[in-house]
Amino acid sequence: MGSDGAAPAGPPPAATGDVDDAGETFLIYDLFRAFWTRVVGLFFREIAERNAHLIPTTGPVMFVVAPHHNQFVDPVILLMHAMRRVYFLAAAVSMRRRFIGFYGRCLRGIPVERQQDLAVAGSGRIQLEDRYAEPTLVSGTGTRFTTELRPGMKIGLPRGVGMLRVAEVLSDTQLRISKEIKELKVMEPLTQQDGTAYKIVPPVDQDEMYRAVYSRLNRGECVGIFPEGGSHDRTEMLPLKAGATIMALGATAANPDLGLKIVPTGLNYFHPSKFRSRAVIDFGQPIEIPPELVEKYRRGGDAKREACDELLTTVANGLKQVTLNTPDPETLRLIQAGRRLYRPTQHSLTMAQQVELTRRFIKGYNTYRDLPEVKELRRRIADYNRHLRYYGLRDHQVESMRIGRAQAGALFVWRVVWLAIMGLLALPGTVLNAPVFVVTSVVSKRKARAALAVSTVKVRARDVIATWKILIALVLVPLLYTLYSVAAVVAVRRAPAWLQTDVLRQVAQLSSVAIYMWAWALAAFTSYTALVFGEQAVDIVKSIRPLFLTLIVGTDHTEPLARQREELSDDITELVNELGPQIYPEFSTTRISEQLGPESSTQANLISGSADAFHRRMREGEQALRQRFGAARPAASTAAAGTEDALGEASGSEEPSPPRTRRASKYAFNPPTPRTMATLNSISPMEFLSSATGVALSTAASSDQLADCAGDAAAMPDEGEHGCCRCKQRDAQARAGASTPDPRRGLFYFT
Repeated sequence: MGSDGAAPAGPPPAATGDVDDAGETFLIYDLFRAFWTRVVGLFFREIAERNAHLIPTTGPVMFVVAPHHNQFVDPVILLMHAMRRVYFLAAAVSMRRRFIGFYGRCLRGIPVERQQDLAVAGSGRIQLEDRYAEPTLVSGTGTRFTTELRPGMKIGLPRGVGMLRVAEVLSDTQLRISKEIKELKVMEPLTQQDGTAYKIVPPVDQDEMYRAVYSRLNRGECVGIFPEGGSHDRTEMLPLKAGATIMALGATAANPDLGLKIVPTGLNYFHPSKFRSRAVIDFGQPIEIPPELVEKYRRGGDAKREACDELLTTVANGLKQVTLNTPDPETLRLIQAGRRLYRPTQHSLTMAQQVELTRRFIKGYNTYRDLPEVKELRRRIADYNRHLRYYGLRDHQVESMRIGRAQAGALFVWRVVWLAIMGLLALPGTVLNAPVFVVTSVVSKRKARAALAVSTVKVRARDVIATWKILIALVLVPLLYTLYSVAAVVAVRRAPAWLQTDVLRQVAQLSSVAIYMWAWALAAFTSYTALVFGEQAVDIVKSIRPLFLTLIVGTDHTEPLARQREELSDDITELVNELGPQIYPEFSTTRISEQLGPESSTQANLISGSADAFHRRMREGEQALRQRFGAARPAASTAAAGTEDALGEASGSEEPSPPRTRRASKYAFNPPTPRTMATLNSISPMEFLSSATGVALSTAASSDQLADCAGDAAAMPDEGEHGCCRCKQRDAQARAGASTPDPRRGLFYFT
């Protein structure tokens, strides 16, 4: 279902009666809604919602949704959590497509004709001959204005930089536009020496669309609209179109007893284009239509425009309360890094709470960005992020590197074992679905490039990738399973004699239809297993990188990074606790569940607890290994114990902790050389596993030797975890060769 349409800003007609026949049933709508919510729920690992209890349970509701980051996925996520039937405004060009239009009609989408979708190329080229003496006179070369244009039409300039409204057609080569051009980006193509190509944009009659919207609202139903007018992948909302406010004011003016509520709805994705990523949908406080704005709307003219502008400002402010808006990706990465380093509580935050905390960080950063302390922290965070990129790490992996080589080796072996188990369980389904992965990746990227070429608002066109991945998979997966099932039937019926086994003979006694159905079910179950255990295997693979670096470069390089993170975390937490109450008065008086709000999560029905049980067993084993080889150094989170929680969690201490002096980092880094890091990064996964396993096994095999020196280490606490003479000598040799692997004997051979 295409959902990238937004209502135009034209005046609506008076509300009329129902468009659909009375007594209609919702069976088809509910079936397709259930189907698509399951599909999208499978695409995402988790979808959390906040404040769904604010949605009115009765009466007409208009959901105003932003940002529009996924063409097809966004409306389905709203359908999953709105708990009411919602009918979306969809671009008419999408509704005319064969498959998308079919699904859109089944979900009772309301088509919206957009002017840009009806534009056609005009003859010749146009330009402004004298921008000063005749600023509204447009001349053409090889044009046919008298036959192709008429007053009221618009001229579209290349790449959507602007539209010119035709006021009067003078001849085939001259016309006048309605007003003087003042924007430089619009002026530039028209003042080129040879002019510019253009498109003819006809006027659009939206009466049918307004009648459909008013019919839904007058019947107490819900309408969904994306007021940005199209999908994009920017870090801030696009300027909102006025169509939503015109609909709301027009419907209320025609029916004073309507009682319409506008619900701002924010969609926040962690990785919107990636399979098995996460998302959060946030519902804002419903907005009522003020009677004074309705009265101004009835008066028409300038008063009508003022009413629409005031309501649009209110809606935009409501959307800002439930969305993340930063001017550029760099600022968003900076704020997200600060949020991860901030310690609001000793408990881990839920996904929705992370989004809400990021939103508050954005507001705080925009308020205090010019303070010297904030500028200094911004510089230090940027420096910390550079070190993370250098090592190829993520922030949450830094603390796991505060261990010795022995413990890193033992954990590495342990995770490789579990990776083998998870990988073997996921391998058959991964192989079966490999064609789907390849085709969806290739086609979605091509569609993204095509969308980027014709758009002026997209950055990398990631907003179309998830949509195409889902649509392509819906076609390919059934076809692929059908092919496998047919191949299974043929293989059973025509198996050579030397392959005949007792099991195969028993299967051959079944009918071909039964064999086909069993093969289909087996393919689906194998894919389910790959989905459940494959993502766990991917998580294990990602967790190996810190252990890999600890084994290779040693704690001399990783410990300063961990200490830098700890200092940054302390200083950011202190600064936020100091400035937070100035923005949020309830900062220190409410608990985190009240402060950041409750949430609930929707996970794919196919995800069972089996993979989670495997993961818990792996973590339990890791805890036993840590105790066997010695506890890791105190983590940064331990330093926060006993301090007052930033969001009101009681610490149990009556006296406040003494203030700390904020400081710049005093740790100088001496990271491995770029040549060494390039060598580390160039290792293939198989080469890495084959070479590192030998070293890790050798390290784990020395556990008895480590146990022998445990008493010496306890007697010499200043010497650290491996303080005895035998371990000091061995660790010194390991550190000396950590950053200079011998290329003749392999990367993991230490001299």
